[in-house]
Amino acid sequence: MKKIALILFVSVFIQFVNAQETDINKMYQSAVENYEAKNYKKSEDDFSKLIELAKGIENLSDSVLFHGSSIFAGNNNPEKTFQILNYLVNKRFYSDFDKLNNEIEFQKWYHTKEWENVISKIKENKTTEPFRNRQNIKTKLLEAKSVLEKDNGRLWGYKLWNDSIIVIDYDNTIYSLTKLSNCKTDNDTLYYKTMEPNTLVFVNTTQKYEGNEYATVLNNYLDGSTIVHELFHLLQLKTRKFNGNAIAYLDETNARILLRLEYEALRNALKSINQNKETGEVRTYLKDAVTFRKERQKKYSKYLNAELELETLEGLANYTGFVLSNYENKYDLAISEISKREEAETYTRPFPYATGPAYGLIFDYLNINWKNGLDKIYNFAEIYEINVNKSKLKISKKTLEQAKARNNFEEINKQETVREERQNELIAYYTNLLINQPILKVAVTDLDNYGRSFNMNGTLILKDKGVVYSSIRGRDKSGGKNFGSFSTIKGKDELGKSGILSYEKNGTTYFVFPLPIKISGTKIIGEFYEIDLNPNWKAINKNGRNMEIVKE
Repeated sequence: MKKIALILFVSVFIQFVNAQETDINKMYQSAVENYEAKNYKKSEDDFSKLIELAKGIENLSDSVLFHGSSIFAGNNNPEKTFQILNYLVNKRFYSDFDKLNNEIEFQKWYHTKEWENVISKIKENKTTEPFRNRQNIKTKLLEAKSVLEKDNGRLWGYKLWNDSIIVIDYDNTIYSLTKLSNCKTDNDTLYYKTMEPNTLVFVNTTQKYEGNEYATVLNNYLDGSTIVHELFHLLQLKTRKFNGNAIAYLDETNARILLRLEYEALRNALKSINQNKETGEVRTYLKDAVTFRKERQKKYSKYLNAELELETLEGLANYTGFVLSNYENKYDLAISEISKREEAETYTRPFPYATGPAYGLIFDYLNINWKNGLDKIYNFAEIYEINVNKSKLKISKKTLEQAKARNNFEEINKQETVREERQNELIAYYTNLLINQPILKVAVTDLDNYGRSFNMNGTLILKDKGVVYSSIRGRDKSGGKNFGSFSTIKGKDELGKSGILSYEKNGTTYFVFPLPIKISGTKIIGEFYEIDLNPNWKAINKNGRNMEIVKE
C-alpha cells in the first residue's frame, strides 16, 4: 500500500458530527501511523475502534474506507476487507479501478471469486457513472429548488431560488437547469456541456458565463446548504458589493484567543439549546460571546468595518444555507462548523462561516427579529445590545474574568501560546522565501477577468507585505490581456511547504513566486507551482536577481 496521507478531519466524515470528532480523528491517525510502521494488528484494532466511534462504516468517507480495506488486507483479514470493498462498490458506486488494482495488499486475493465480483461491479460503476452523475446533480438541484420555493421568501423577504446556477465538475463538464449554448440534455431538465477553456474558475462563488451572472457550485459540494449559500450570494450581490478580503489581525495571538473564547461561548450556547437547558443559560453564553467579541473589536477597531462586511457576506450566506437545508439538527451542524473553523491554521478568512450560523440560530431561538434586508452591514454585537441586552454592554474586569472561566480560557491560552511559536516559524519561512530570496513577479491588471480559488484554511498574512496562499489557482479569462493561469501542485500545497504571495498596489494585483526551476516555452515550473503563459508573454530577468513576467 502506498503511504497514506493523513487527511483533514473534515474529509473523514460524511454525516457524523458530534463531540467525538477529535477522538475519531486521533484514532484514524493512529491507524495510519501503525500501518505505515507495519504494526498491522494494532492498525486493524485502531480502525475497528474508528468504525465503532463513527457508529458504522456508512458514516466514513470513501477515502477513509478505502484506507481501512487496505489496513484489514495488510492484517490478512479477507472478511472485513471485502465487507468494506463490497460496501464501496455496491452502496457508494466506487469506480476507481486503477487505485484498486494498484493496491499491493489486495494481490493475494486476485484469483478469488470475491475479488472478481468487486472488479466486475467497479467496471459496471465506471460505465454507468456519467448517467448517475447527471441524475444526482439533477436531484440535488431540484431538491434545493423545492426547499427554496417552499420558503417562498419567508426567511429574508426575498425569493432565493434562481435557475441561474451552474454545477462544475472536475472533468470540465458543467451542468445547468437552464439551456446553455451547444449543450446536451437527457430529459430537457438538466443541460450539460464541456466548459470552454478559461471561462469559469473551479470554485463555489458567483461568476459570469455567456453574458449572465451564475451561482457556481462544485460537483463534490452538492449538499443543500452549499447550493443555498451560493444562491444567497447571487441575490445578495444584486443589492450591493461587500468586502471579502481576509482580516489580517485575526492571526495575532491575542485576537485568536478572544475569537476562540467567542467560539467556545457560542458552542456552549448551541449545546445548551440542543440539550433543552434553561433559556437563561443560553443567554449567559451568548452574553459571554458578545463580551469576547467586543473586547477583540475594541482592541483592533481599525479593522471593524472590513470585518463586518466579510461577516455579512459569508456569515449570512452560511446561516441561510444551514437554515434552508435538509439537515435535521441545525444546532449540531453549527457546532460542527465552529469546531472545523477553530482547527484551521488561519482565522483571517474562515471565521464568519462559524459565527454567522451560530449567532443567527441563537437569535432565532430567542425569537429576535434581527434580519433587516440584504443591503446593509450586519453587526451581531449591536443586534445583541439592541434586542437582548436592551443597552450597551458594559464589560468590567470581573465580568470578563468570569466569562473566561466559563469558557475554557486556560486551555485555549495554553494552546495558542504553543501555536504562536509555529506561526512565527511560518512567518520567518515565508519572509525568507518570498521577500528576501530572489523572486518571480507578475501583475494582473484586468481583475474583472481573472478568477482565483484557494484554500481559505491555508493562508498566512505577512504584515505589510500581503497574503501567502499555500494552495491557490488563478485562471485568466481575458483572452490574453493578463499573463495566463497558474496553480500550486497538489500534494505540495501545504503551509510551510509551498506559498505564493499576493498583494495589491494602486489598483493592480501582484503575484510573487519563488524563482522557477524550469522554463519551457509557455510553461513555467517551480518547486510547488506551475504557470501556463498566454501567447506573447514571457519571463525575463529584471535586475540580475529577480524575474518578472511581461508582455512581449
